[in-house]
Amino acid sequence: MSKNLRRIASIYLWGFVIYQILPIKVIPYTNYAPKELYPVPVIYRYNFAYDVKTSFSNHAGSIKNLLSAMKRKDFDIAFGDFPEGIKEKLFPTPEEKGCRVMRNTDISLLSSAVHLLFEVIPKLAVGKEVSDLLSFKQIKSPSKCYLVAHDDRILFTAFFGLDFPPYDYILGNRRNIYFSRELLIRDLYSEDFIKGSVVAFGNPKFKVFAYSERSFYLPGEETRYPFRYVVETNLKNPLVVLYKDKTVLGYYNQRRLNLSFNRRGSYSVHILTYKFKIYIFYFGIRTVALVSPIKLL
Repeated sequence: MSKNLRRIASIYLWGFVIYQILPIKVIPYTNYAPKELYPVPVIYRYNFAYDVKTSFSNHAGSIKNLLSAMKRKDFDIAFGDFPEGIKEKLFPTPEEKGCRVMRNTDISLLSSAVHLLFEVIPKLAVGKEVSDLLSFKQIKSPSKCYLVAHDDRILFTAFFGLDFPPYDYILGNRRNIYFSRELLIRDLYSEDFIKGSVVAFGNPKFKVFAYSERSFYLPGEETRYPFRYVVETNLKNPLVVLYKDKTVLGYYNQRRLNLSFNRRGSYSVHILTYKFKIYIFYFGIRTVALVSPIKLL
């Protein structure tokens, strides 16, 4: 019996190791951006949930519990099935405007089961942060804008107000971010949140913006003036994929980029991280952020 247990434990351990070092990406070379000084604009960050399901769509789910979970998880607002604005925090879901929407329904049941077995259970057991299953997915081409959905449903609400699964689980460690030049009044939240949204997994510190002699520009915006494009992150092992339209301009394993662009097109980045690398092999790639483009007309 003990021999069988050791065999099962060995298989499980190897399964865990293999799962943690996947996916693997081969990058023949990475680019280098000289360390240039750049102005640091005042940027306000708003975290929002998208496509939240509640009792308004004939399912369970307490609004009070959702608001409490949003406060704990540092979400400013949520878009969902609400018929109207509620408490200046909850708003009806606007149209997605052709964005790439990442959903749990895009993931197979087998992938979810493997993730539960080799990521969720072992990391919860030792108190480590669990990586979102969607962060394992590598987007191979950029989109006009991005959203990550929080559309898992509450199965039931007990008579004493307890939701299952709780909204903390549904909000998870995924979030949509909108960057703004100014503080916004609650009742002025609009579709701009969708157009310039940035998908992030976890709560990484990063900035993406562009600037010229005339102004600076945020994801989802456009300008006619050539600009310098800035990416800044606090990741230990960053891997920034830079795109112009649908073409990869370069891979950068740097925490800060400051690049000059004067040809028209849409410039965007995918911010990744990795466990370790051996020569040109990057192991344990995870998506950290998907940034809507800044367009040079």
